[in-house]
Amino acid sequence: MPPKIYDSPHQQKTIWNWKNRGLILKEGQTYKDIYSYLMNIERCERCGINFDDEIRSQWRCMDHDHKTGHFRQVLCHRCNSAIKSKSPHLWINTIIDKRKSGKIYVYFTYKRKGFKQKQSPSLTKMIAYSFINLLKVSI
Repeated sequence: MPPKIYDSPHQQKTIWNWKNRGLILKEGQTYKDIYSYLMNIERCERCGINFDDEIRSQWRCMDHDHKTGHFRQVLCHRCNSAIKSKSPHLWINTIIDKRKSGKIYVYFTYKRKGFKQKQSPSLTKMIAYSFINLLKVSI
């Protein structure tokens, strides 16, 4: 029988999501340690609200630094979303417009502090061409 790696399916799914979202461990840390800390903390480390799995704004979230990938703190969904929206690396947003004609239009907009939000046909075109070229490359 193979050794048991995870304690529960929830732990396995959560750690898998963290790895895919870029969580990188510091020396001496383990994913299980962070998971255990996250599951045992009862209040948001930013606003102090009690976590509640039934109210979306009060879900517990693992916050990490997107530059280093390291774990920072446990936040409620509201605080984590507020931090995300202020991150400079998330300034490109996607707008998907599904028309009744059956066509789907994708636009990329940029929204940065101090700049007006605007759609950029050239940015949309550049990202689309990059994606098409990726599809052409054999793996």
